[in-house]
Amino acid sequence: MHPIPLTAIDGTNPIGFLAAVGTLRSCAGQGVDARLSWVDEGRWRPVIHGVPSPEDLVALLDAERIAWSDEPALTYTYPDAKGRPQAEIKPPPAEFRRFLREVLASGRRRSIEQVGAYASDVVVDNNGNTKPTALHFAAGQQRFLDAVTDIHAHAGPDALRAALFGPWTEHPVKSLSWDATVFRDYALRATDPSGEKKGSVPGVEWLAFVGLGLLPVAPVTSPRGPRLVTTGCTGGWKDGQFRWPLWTVPASLDAVRSLLATPLPSEPDSRRRIGIGAVFQSGIERSDQGGYGRFSPSMPA
Repeated sequence: MHPIPLTAIDGTNPIGFLAAVGTLRSCAGQGVDARLSWVDEGRWRPVIHGVPSPEDLVALLDAERIAWSDEPALTYTYPDAKGRPQAEIKPPPAEFRRFLREVLASGRRRSIEQVGAYASDVVVDNNGNTKPTALHFAAGQQRFLDAVTDIHAHAGPDALRAALFGPWTEHPVKSLSWDATVFRDYALRATDPSGEKKGSVPGVEWLAFVGLGLLPVAPVTSPRGPRLVTTGCTGGWKDGQFRWPLWTVPASLDAVRSLLATPLPSEPDSRRRIGIGAVFQSGIERSDQGGYGRFSPSMPA
C-alpha cells in the first residue's frame, strides 16, 4: 500500500492538525491500523499509511462519521432554567456529572474519549457552570454541539474528499472557529464583520472535531482553586496558547496520543531524536464582548 498524502491539509494551521489526527482516529474507529506522518513541502502535509487508496480512505471516514450519528457525545443536550434543550458542553456541574456517569456506563468508546476532552465537573466558570476545554470558542447564542451536529450532517463523502484533497470551499454550515487563516478583525475590514454569517468547510470541521478527542482535559490545583488544563494548551482563558508537534515517522494512534500528552523538548536536536520535525503554536484569543474565541495565525515554536 502506498502512502496517501492529504494534499489539502496544512499542518501549520490548528484546524489542519486537528483534522489530520481526526483522520487517524477515524481509521482506528473502523478497525484499521493506520499510521500518520508529516512531510515538509514548503507547507507541512500529513501522510496516511496503511490504507489501500484515497477512495478507501474517504469511505472509511464516512463510515466512521455515520457510526457517530447516535453517539451520546454528539447528541447530548441538557435543559436550561426554562426547560429548553441546550446542545452545549458547559451545563451545571451536577448535570455534567450525571452525563459522565451515563456515558461511562454505556461503554461506548468514541463518546468516553470525546467527553473526556469536553470539560470537567470539578472546575466551574464565572457563572458556576462546568468549565469547558480551552478550544471551546462558542459564546452568546452559539452552542458548541449545535455547531457540531450541523457540521456532521454536511460532512458526507464529497465533503470529506474535499477536506483531504481539496478544494476547500466554504459552505453555509456552522463553524467551530478553529481555522487560524480566517481572521475577522473589524480594524482590518471596511465593514463590521459581526453581522456576517460565518460559513465553514464541513469535512475539515468534522475531522477536526474527531481530533479533539485526542486532547483531553484535566483539573489541577492552583492557589486560586481548581483550574482546567487542556492537552496542548497553556496560559489563561483569554490569552492562552495551543502548541502541537509534527512528526516525520509514521505513528499509530496510541503513539500520537502518547506524544500529545508528553511535554515537548525545547532543543531541536532532542526533538529530531524522537522524530519531531517541527512544532507550531497559535494564540487563543477571546473577545471582551461575549468571549467568542479564535486562533491567531500560527508560528514555529
